[in-house]
Parts: sequence; structure tokens; C-alpha cells
Amino acid sequence: MEKTFRLKKGEALLLTDERERRYFTGFESSFGYVLLTSAGKYFYTDKRYLSAAKDALVKAGWVTEEYRGLAEIGARIAESGAKNLLIDYGVTTMKEYAEMKKLRVPFKDAEKRLTGLFAVKDKDEIAKIGKACEIAERAFYRVLESVREGISEKELANELEARMHEYGAEKTSFETIVAFGENSAVPHHKTGEKRLRRNMPVLMDFGCVYDGYCSDMTRTFYYGEPEEEFVDAYAAVLEANLTAEEKIRTGMDCAAADRIARDKLEECGYGKAFTHSLGHGIGTAIHEYPTIGPRGTGKLKSGMVFSVEPGVYFEGKYGIRIEDTVVLKGSVKRLMKDEKNLILID
Repeated sequence: MEKTFRLKKGEALLLTDERERRYFTGFESSFGYVLLTSAGKYFYTDKRYLSAAKDALVKAGWVTEEYRGLAEIGARIAESGAKNLLIDYGVTTMKEYAEMKKLRVPFKDAEKRLTGLFAVKDKDEIAKIGKACEIAERAFYRVLESVREGISEKELANELEARMHEYGAEKTSFETIVAFGENSAVPHHKTGEKRLRRNMPVLMDFGCVYDGYCSDMTRTFYYGEPEEEFVDAYAAVLEANLTAEEKIRTGMDCAAADRIARDKLEECGYGKAFTHSLGHGIGTAIHEYPTIGPRGTGKLKSGMVFSVEPGVYFEGKYGIRIEDTVVLKGSVKRLMKDEKNLILID
């Protein structure tokens, strides 16, 4: 589906960020400029991509040209009559900004308008994220067959990533987290060489990219026989996860959505162990607007895709996180299909 940015009179938009270029064009490249003016839409890139870009974009109405310097882009802006050039202050580098100043057109920040556009997904975007979720979930349940005593965190992560690629992923959404035992108490543990032994919890946080769009999923399971303390904590996290997914609604403040899960964990006696936000937006980037946390701002809108990931962490012992990617359509629709009950592997 064609992505559009509504220009006001006298505006042009110039983008250099790889993710933003792909969002508007659908074409993946490590270098290029996207220019939108009242006169048309233009994609500039180097010879590595030029032929493929022309083939991919001509039917969509893009004028695709070899990049020979900003002077040609400046001429296009002048021809359009634009008096202000919109750029994304959030991702434009200092080097790019210094170069763009040579265009001698006043800049305005487009970050807020772009963020709002990216945050609400259309049916095509939701379908791609759904496929990325399907791949990740399928890979996870397949890789459970590989869980065995003596396997290392890195080995299990590699097997999971191999399965995601086998099932159609372009790449991972982020660096896969596999945490055994007390390592699971570190929310962003760096996957290492620790080897699995009996009576250890396993936390796996992972996702993949499908056609430019990300998924994000976390599951915690137990290798061996868990103590009652762990089972009770898992039940509390699952209850917080399910309660949030049940009660979050379109129009709700982001901070209020976070409080649903936080209050449930507090009620269960685990409030202080929940040390991060409930969720974050997911799209062409793994972390987008909105932030669903105590300091989150704005209201949730239908079409937003985000994570719901309550967790509890006990330093030196274990951590538990249960994370789904969901889409908001009045109420929450999960894009994962499993029941999320505690898995025990013996």
C-alpha cells in the first residue's frame, strides 16, 4: 500500500534514514535520499542500486536517479517552489545536516509528523508484522526440541535464529537474548557461554523481520522441576500480561495502559520486581512510538502495534518475562497464538 506524507503549502520533505526510505519506497538500500515535493516524489541512490530501484519503483510513480550531489536535489526543491525543507531531526546525522545546509533552504523538523505516521499501521503493515510473529513463534516451538542439558545460551540462540531464517525471516529484529538461570534476572542480558543444567529457568527474547517489519516475543520456561516460588511468580506475570491485553483500549493514555499490568503485579506482591515499561511500539523498527510506561505520553490509537511484556526480576536468582506483539483495534488483538502457560522441559 502506498505510504503518503501530507505536505503543506510551500513544504518539501528530504529523508536520508534507511528505515524511512524503505517505509516510503518499499525498496531496501544502504544509501539514498528520498525527496517529496508538491511536484513529485524522487529517489536518489548510487550505481549499486540504481537499476534495481528503477525496476522496483517506476510503476509506483517514483522518479529514480543516480545521486550526483545535493545540488541536483536542491534544484528539484527550487523547481517545486518549496520555502521550507522538512527533515527528521531525530535521525539526521550532524554530517548530513552540515551538507544539507548548502541547500540554503530553511529547515523544519518533521520528526513528530513522521512518528505519528509510522505509529498507526495499515492492513498491509499489520499483515507483515503478523507474518513476522508467525515465523518467530513457529521457530521458538520448534527449537524447544533442541533444549538439552549442556547446551549453551549462544548455541540455543543460533538454533533459534537458524529456524527463523529457514521459515522466511530476512534477519533478526534485534540481538537474540537467551538467558539461563540467574542470567534471566538481567532484562537485557547479553547471550553468552553459560550452559544449561537441570532446574534452571530459561528466558528467550527474540524476533525477526519479514518484508521490512519486525516482531518481538519473549517466553520463559523451566528445564527441570521448578520450586513453588517460581511457579507463583510466573502465574503473576501471566495474569498481568493477560489482564493488560484484556483491558487496554483505543484512546487510553499510554501511562494508564502500563498501570494495568503494574497494578496487577503490585496486587500479587511483585510490584517492586517489575523494573521496566510494559511495552513499546513495533514496526519497521523494533522500538517505535508509543512508549507504554510510567512516563509514556500520548494516547493509544487503533492501528498501533506494540509489545505487552510485563516481567519480574530477582537479582542472582531468576527473571520471568512474557511478551507478545499485539495490534490495537478498539481492543487488543494478539499476533501470537499460544496459550503462554508455563512450559516444563524434563
